[in-house]
Amino acid sequence: MLVRLRTESVSRSLSSEGISVPDNGRSLSQHTKYPTDDLWERTCFKLIMEDYIDHLYPLLPIVHRPSFRRALREDRDREDSGFLGLVLAIAAVVVATLPSRFQQYRSLSPPLQFQSRRDMVSYCADRIMRLRTATYFDEINFQKYAISYLLYAAFLQLGDHNRSRMLDVEAMQIARLLNLHCISQYNGLNCIETQLRKKGFWLIFYSLVHARLQNMLGERLSYLDPALLQTINPEDMMPLEVDDEFILENEVLVSGSQTPCLVTGFIIHSRVFWAAIRDPLPGHSAEEPCPCIRARDPQIHISYLENRLQSLKYLLHDIPAILRPWGPPNEDHLNDGRTDAILRSNFATMRANIHVTHLWLQSLLIDQLEAAQTGQAGSLPESCAGHSPYKMGPKALWLEREELCRQLFFVLHTLPQASLEANGLHLAYKVRDIAASIMTCPFHPQEPEAKRAAEYVQDATSWLSRLDRSESINALHLQSWVDTDRVRSEPSIP
Repeated sequence: MLVRLRTESVSRSLSSEGISVPDNGRSLSQHTKYPTDDLWERTCFKLIMEDYIDHLYPLLPIVHRPSFRRALREDRDREDSGFLGLVLAIAAVVVATLPSRFQQYRSLSPPLQFQSRRDMVSYCADRIMRLRTATYFDEINFQKYAISYLLYAAFLQLGDHNRSRMLDVEAMQIARLLNLHCISQYNGLNCIETQLRKKGFWLIFYSLVHARLQNMLGERLSYLDPALLQTINPEDMMPLEVDDEFILENEVLVSGSQTPCLVTGFIIHSRVFWAAIRDPLPGHSAEEPCPCIRARDPQIHISYLENRLQSLKYLLHDIPAILRPWGPPNEDHLNDGRTDAILRSNFATMRANIHVTHLWLQSLLIDQLEAAQTGQAGSLPESCAGHSPYKMGPKALWLEREELCRQLFFVLHTLPQASLEANGLHLAYKVRDIAASIMTCPFHPQEPEAKRAAEYVQDATSWLSRLDRSESINALHLQSWVDTDRVRSEPSIP
């Protein structure tokens, strides 16, 4: 009785905050078998977990797959509040990322009772917060980092940037306390934990690069400062290139297959992000100028941006065939079984992630290079002008952007919709950023380049109508918060 009254009180509290709460007549009671029975039927819960493993795990490999499957079979969420928090966070990110699956959950019998993805994600997040005690942060582990990161990713996928920023900071703080960035602090960890923490480092590193290249309002904190970044060798932080099934607590088994695995795509994606801000060649990063020197010398800053752009441009020329934009030359090694179909889909999902990210980062660097050249044109000596193709003026830069658009639409047209959806709202943002860059066309409207630009914009509009399934307006580049101390009542008009 007390449990039911407490649940009803929580439901009323959440409803008063504008959060829809499922009401399927199965409120928690003394007969409750699982702590999530007020959220969903167990069949639905298992389906959501399978969808994470089948569709999102390649992009968010934040669990050890065999251990996670075993914990699900053992129903560990019944007794372990930490694991309960983890599965709630996973459910949140699955629903936030995959709109089509949310509709599938709502068509089950009995259906998932949440009316919108935002309602379910918010409810999962609030349940997770209620699991925390006053001493929650006195003991930390990778699971707590994973929960914070997954919630950050879920709200980011919904377009709720204010809440995602705060969760991002929480995940960054736990990552710093765990020393995910410091390879010397990995001593004493078992093989599974070491692999997980290396993957965790790169996941939070991606947000660092976003903050470096896309922090237009200057409001985002950074995971690593320039001094710490100088101490990191990216190769030390790369996870082992083997599937989770070959990693045991005390040993790593040798895989007999030479076929690239899912970790291969994760490693390549991580190298793309590293190359966007540091030299990918071993030992070269230490020779790069620090941000304070680049800020004082426009020549050095422009040279740095050119180097980053060149490194990115040719970074993927020798990746495995299965991860190239057009996919493998043949798939005879895959049959029509469910496992191979999922694996084929996983590689397609990673191809979208790798190549669209690769093009998007180049586009952001061209933005910065163009701004640096425009802002510092008067202060640069004539002797430094014209030796690089990226200093040839707006038309040359625009042609670079056009090439990025051409490659982008090629990648999108070669991938199935399911693999594009698994990349979530991030993909729509990246497509929008790349396409928007060609709208300021410096050519005459009757010239071929201008006509191609109009076609690219039309193509981008068509793609965005399919990719952007968000439930709110994208406010990433706008101030979406209100400083109430600055709000003043307007004087009355007589």
